[in-house]
Amino acid sequence: MAPPAISPTGGWIGTTIFVVIFLAALTVFGLRVGQLVTLLAKARREDRTDHLEERIGDFLLVVLGQSGVLRDPIPGLAHFFTFWGFIIIQFGLLNLILGAFNGSLPLIGHDHTFAALLDLFVLFVLVSLIVFAVRRGIVRPRQLSSRLHGPWDGFIILGLIFLVLLTLALVETFGFAASHGEEWSLLGSWFGPAFYGLGPATNVVLYRVFWWAHILTVLGFLVYLPGSKHLHLMATPFNVFFRNYGPRGALPLLENLEEREDYGVSKAEQFTWKQLLDGYACTECGRCNTVCPATNTGKPLLPKEIILGVKESLLDRRHEILGEPNLFQKLPLADVRAANGHEEIQPLVGGVISKEALWACTTCSACMEICPVSIEHVPKIVDMRRHLVMEESDFPPEVTSLFNNIERNGNPWEISNDRRAEWAAGLGVPLMAENPDAEVLYWVGCMGSFDQRNRKVATALVKILQAAGVNFAILGPEESCTGDPARRIGNEYLWQMMAQQNIEVLNSYGFNTAQTETAHNGHHEQPARTRTIITACPHCFNTIKNEYPQLGGHYEVIHHSVFIDRLIKEGRLQLPANFDRRKLTYHDPCYIGRYNGVYEEPRRVLTVLNSNGVTEMRRNRNKSFCCGGGGGRAWMEEKIGKRVNQARVNEALETEAEVLAAACPFCITMFEDGVKGVEAEERLQVEDIAEIVARALEEAATTTTARAGQ
Repeated sequence: MAPPAISPTGGWIGTTIFVVIFLAALTVFGLRVGQLVTLLAKARREDRTDHLEERIGDFLLVVLGQSGVLRDPIPGLAHFFTFWGFIIIQFGLLNLILGAFNGSLPLIGHDHTFAALLDLFVLFVLVSLIVFAVRRGIVRPRQLSSRLHGPWDGFIILGLIFLVLLTLALVETFGFAASHGEEWSLLGSWFGPAFYGLGPATNVVLYRVFWWAHILTVLGFLVYLPGSKHLHLMATPFNVFFRNYGPRGALPLLENLEEREDYGVSKAEQFTWKQLLDGYACTECGRCNTVCPATNTGKPLLPKEIILGVKESLLDRRHEILGEPNLFQKLPLADVRAANGHEEIQPLVGGVISKEALWACTTCSACMEICPVSIEHVPKIVDMRRHLVMEESDFPPEVTSLFNNIERNGNPWEISNDRRAEWAAGLGVPLMAENPDAEVLYWVGCMGSFDQRNRKVATALVKILQAAGVNFAILGPEESCTGDPARRIGNEYLWQMMAQQNIEVLNSYGFNTAQTETAHNGHHEQPARTRTIITACPHCFNTIKNEYPQLGGHYEVIHHSVFIDRLIKEGRLQLPANFDRRKLTYHDPCYIGRYNGVYEEPRRVLTVLNSNGVTEMRRNRNKSFCCGGGGGRAWMEEKIGKRVNQARVNEALETEAEVLAAACPFCITMFEDGVKGVEAEERLQVEDIAEIVARALEEAATTTTARAGQ
């Protein structure tokens, strides 16, 4: 290991001063980070240690590969080069630090290849800084603004990074000049010779001045980091590693409801440690805001502000959470972060985060899909809704009748559940009680059972199942609401009540894949076996498939679009090619799309029937724009801003399609209202996939009959 050509500290006195400053900075940094970690430790426990191989793989892809940020190319590339530039620059920093002790890094300490690579990344980072500065200072996209944070923190960070680059370049320049090229670097070789005329002594002094400037800038950055928006530099790797690997469509279970002292979240420390880590990891890029249907239609919900609000509330209350403040907590340095503009500590729910923002969420998960650092917005919103509903009884007044009807009638309306099978009269549909050996249970859902428009979808699906010779049945009055709207609105108690009731019914017919004993139904006993549940409702599908397992109900559940695709593949449905020559577009429902990855099957079905296939809307597949009915919003009044359903209908109209194909009863209802709202009844029809397929089957049957009669 060759010693540096020039001592940066000038001797043991300078080295001693450096050691003292370095250790002091590390101590302050450690105390600040320790405070943040302690806040996480005092939060609720949550196990995120499963799926170890997947966690390592995603860490490599998302953190080291920067795959999340690269989805937005221009700022993504700038972030990529900044990320890797800083990693490489840290090796250069370590080499400079070792120089204070007359040492250098082995292998790369005096290697010209590494020195050239380091300086190339310095240039890449400089270009990236220009991109960031232009975006923040000139372009200023709305997604970067924040109600809680002013713009200055971002500019301070950019300034510090620039100073790190500038001082490093000057260290290299004057190091090259003072050593006459012995301390070689790419930038030094470019600019160093221009300063030969100053003489060796002056160049040595300037080298030492800028060495100290570089070290102090880095240490200042280090101390500032834990209280700044760039805390995400440290938190993101952990946040990605500890991401959720359970079903995305499953909200966290509130256990022991009868014994709990709280039923939701009203204070930041009531969240789990991972939910709080989300706040540390937030890059404040605002991508979640750009895709949120509530934000895009003028509602008061900004997903980024939800995450930052939780973080700010946690930090504002840290003295209360951690106990009596120690000496460090009293230091002004502990509060170096963007001020929230409030002298008094506000409550989290109804203060830092408005109730209107919480009720505007459709739980579509677009924010979670686009987040580059694996932040989980929706569960936090539902946790705060739970507090409002179950502790404060504070919710939109129109929801009261929904809760009462689900509890009393087993459906959202003032209709007796005994009438649940009336829609099937004359269709030859057996009840499970009449056909307990049916291999397929058609879970009709409340919309298919009671809503006049969606009864047509239920009828169409029955015709498809009958044409394919499927041995199926329905539960009729034994079926009740899955509880999905109640749970997403925040009434966990009502959801668990409905879920347990339905699980008991399904188990009695032997649908639970976890059963090992015989299921008993009245006087009928049958061995447990894997049987299929199909449903046309993505919300029923997601709830039974992903959330009922939390209460012991494990079922094989298939959405009707996937089941129809399977029947076509197996040759059980003979459909006339090019039957539907209308121009079609397809809307991806959030609860089978983003939540459960069902994208291609509905399109394959539509393509079989239409040679033109699907004309895609601007936002499709995992970027699909919500219909506005999720999260219980179908049962709430939309009083603020534009209507979400009309915004999506207008996107469909942009394609000049004649038919908006859907695969969800809520989407159908929302879109038909939206079509009327924009006065496009003559231009756009809304149809479920099952309706199009059933009509094709009728056409095929008519053609066959006509040919037979010739």
